[in-house]
Amino acid sequence: MSDPLRVVVAGAGRFGELHVRAWQEAGARVVGVVDVDAGRAEAVARRWGVARYGTGLSAVRSAEGVDVVVVASDESSHSALTDGAIDAGCDVFVEKPFALSAAAAERTAAAARAAGREIVVGHISRFAQPYRYLRSALHDGMLGTLWATRLHRDFSRSWFADFGDRVHPVWESCIHDIDLAVFFHAEPAARVFATESRAAGDAAPSVISAIVEFASGATSTIQSAWTVPLRGPQSLAGLLALDGTIDGEAQLIGSLGTARQRLIGDALTVWTDDASLTPDLSLWPEEDGRVGGALRAEIAYASAVFRRERANSIMPVDQAVWGVAIAEAVVASSATGEPVSL
Repeated sequence: MSDPLRVVVAGAGRFGELHVRAWQEAGARVVGVVDVDAGRAEAVARRWGVARYGTGLSAVRSAEGVDVVVVASDESSHSALTDGAIDAGCDVFVEKPFALSAAAAERTAAAARAAGREIVVGHISRFAQPYRYLRSALHDGMLGTLWATRLHRDFSRSWFADFGDRVHPVWESCIHDIDLAVFFHAEPAARVFATESRAAGDAAPSVISAIVEFASGATSTIQSAWTVPLRGPQSLAGLLALDGTIDGEAQLIGSLGTARQRLIGDALTVWTDDASLTPDLSLWPEEDGRVGGALRAEIAYASAVFRRERANSIMPVDQAVWGVAIAEAVVASSATGEPVSL
């Protein structure tokens, strides 16, 4: 058996800590945890038996080396941490978004290619079974030629109040469905038109609607809104449960048929101030005492890519760059009211 991958996790929040556990359970050696909050990095490291911790990557490098840096920090730090890891000779798993501008994404991707390093971007939906099935149905010819996709995702209003203005919501929420559009269409966009509303508050746009035209002429309609009322059903279960709702739908429209996936699949759901529960168990459920679902599949895939046991074909970095370019165009178009050509 080959030696375990030596991993440093950058970001010690809830999701960063989940990564520490999941990578350990996948057989990696997590050799360091870093965070801008030194106390938080120390607490996570001690809980999971990690020897080194600090506030920067240089603080946890060791004589034995580091193979992989997992970037699970706030969105604005992703490019700098990824670039630093590439410069240090490491492969990188970086949570979405890959970067906050197309120029930064292209620069990082080029640097990785030049250095012979691999980047896997953590667009977890690509590893969730419903979306994998939709893509397989499309590739197997069941739906014929893909004409259009419709994607929407609604979040709890309370989450918008908590962190909706941390970064433009396109990078926090809409990026999931932008990536799914790229995943299904598998081509760069040619033009984007978008609008926005600040219905839920003045801090940032809370409703974003976009039409993406791809190079082939196929289109994707994408909407992201932070509008689900108080006590909507709790939909995020598993090891990282959040008290709130993500209600989404993906529809593929082809020349031979259509296919649809709903995150909340009840035929009739009534949302009031009394609690209801419709959990999605595809992302990171606990299975036999281990992190399971799409997160486990994603980490297993990334590990094989970093070991050079398989090509980076499910989440190629060029497609991550296309997604960043679309997201950037959505932000620009929604601000100006004008379409953006790519």
